[in-house]
Amino acid sequence: MKAIVDKKQIEKLYLEGMTAPEIAKKLNCKKDTIKKCIQRNFDWLKTDHQIALTRRREVVKAVNYQANRYMGDSTFVKKNRSIYKTKPNGDIVLNKEVAPVVTWDTPRRLANENKVRL
Repeated sequence: MKAIVDKKQIEKLYLEGMTAPEIAKKLNCKKDTIKKCIQRNFDWLKTDHQIALTRRREVVKAVNYQANRYMGDSTFVKKNRSIYKTKPNGDIVLNKEVAPVVTWDTPRRLANENKVRL
């Protein structure tokens, strides 16, 4: 059975700078299906896609910079220890059982800087 995809929707998302895996997740279909659709139908839009992708990444980078400007990840983890757990190697990771849903700017992991590598 062939998957039916909305080419107009894929084109719109592709021109917004979304990658094939992101489009596939959003439209709830396979990544390979989206890749093939883009390859067959929208290869001529590659330059516009690259410009939009770069713009999107720059916006995310700027927003992350602003979000972390006031409180860094380590400070956030220290102030909110109840939603984190410490792994045997010393890394501090988000405890999904305590906090199953968190905001996009919540640090997921804080690596132990004093790890001994074997």
